[in-house]
Amino acid sequence: MPLETRITEAAHQAALRLDEELRSRLTAFADELRATAQAAAAEEDATRSEAAAALQAQLDDLQRQLAERDQRLADLDAEAARSHDAHVAALADLRQQADAALADAEHALTEALRQAQLQNEQGRAAALLESAQLAQQDLAARLRAVAHAIIAMDEATTLSEVLDALSQGMAAQAPRSAVLVFQNDRARVWRRQGFPAAAAGVGADLHLPDHADLKAILDSAAPAIVEAQDSELVLGLAPLAPGHQGLAVPVAIGGTAAALVYADGGEDAAALQPGWTDAIEILARHAARCLETLTAMRAAGYARAERPAVVVPMPPHLRVVQRQPLETSVGDALEQARRVARLLVSEIRLNREADVMEGRAQGDLGSRLADDLARARRQYLQRVPEGVPGRDTLFEEEVLRTLANGDAALLRTHSA
Repeated sequence: MPLETRITEAAHQAALRLDEELRSRLTAFADELRATAQAAAAEEDATRSEAAAALQAQLDDLQRQLAERDQRLADLDAEAARSHDAHVAALADLRQQADAALADAEHALTEALRQAQLQNEQGRAAALLESAQLAQQDLAARLRAVAHAIIAMDEATTLSEVLDALSQGMAAQAPRSAVLVFQNDRARVWRRQGFPAAAAGVGADLHLPDHADLKAILDSAAPAIVEAQDSELVLGLAPLAPGHQGLAVPVAIGGTAAALVYADGGEDAAALQPGWTDAIEILARHAARCLETLTAMRAAGYARAERPAVVVPMPPHLRVVQRQPLETSVGDALEQARRVARLLVSEIRLNREADVMEGRAQGDLGSRLADDLARARRQYLQRVPEGVPGRDTLFEEEVLRTLANGDAALLRTHSA
């Protein structure tokens, strides 16, 4: 019950009690007056007049008290009215302040959401640009590897040098690659990259009658897409994951397959970049031409000699192309490893953007992206040589920087 109501009711109750008390006293006094008048009827007029005057004084006093009571009630009513008006004004002021604070909060929230959306769009645009730049750099590196392999094969003076250059060029195009050389009814592993230790090693002989796929490619002398087949070895090398594919290209001399190149994505086909099959076939076909040339020169009794370094004067508008060696310095290898890590991690951030944001908010980024991180880590290790200093930490540092914003606690899994 409001305060002013309680005050008003208390005042009315007090007035009623006072009124009843006064009326009771008036009645008592009236009775006493009548009794006194009857008892003093025989007394003298002077005594009667004095008693009447005393009673009149008492009546006047009671009337004064009644008037004072009425005044107090009026004062209480006025105070209650003022208190009610003050409460109403205070409530209106509080409501107005609350409405203003709510409006400010709504405006601040709207602005914060707008800023967050703007930053998110800017971050996504930057990530897309960075990913495109890294993809271009990766493509350029793979094209350089093809160019260097072709140059190395052109400059080779022996069949072995051609096959070695071919193997090096393929290693930059696919996580797993191998070069096999056919000899009678056998295929010998010449070079291999990325295969498990249990796979047939360099120098191992594969008996063709025991490997129908190798025999079929030898007989057809045509490139072939290799499909996974349960857990059986592909071309006698290693199993291929279900749903994955590999590419086998024969290296033919005069229409007869003298060697075979094979490449696939290993455990993760996503490690293969667009155009990898074209690059493998280009290298294999160019190797075939180089082998044919060297074989023909050997049969004719010619030997390819190294070209002497002769400085030929060039016109001002011409400049000889100077290609850098394929081998890079430690600093270049580290930068290349960082670019590979940035590319793989940026792809996770773009493809799983919602999960990245939710993982940061919930603190379970490591568990939420465990499969993606494991796949990207495998691709990174396949593409970065073991001899690169800090190879095992560069990827983790990029994950921490790009996905977790430097907070290592977000990358802990539930099992940790």
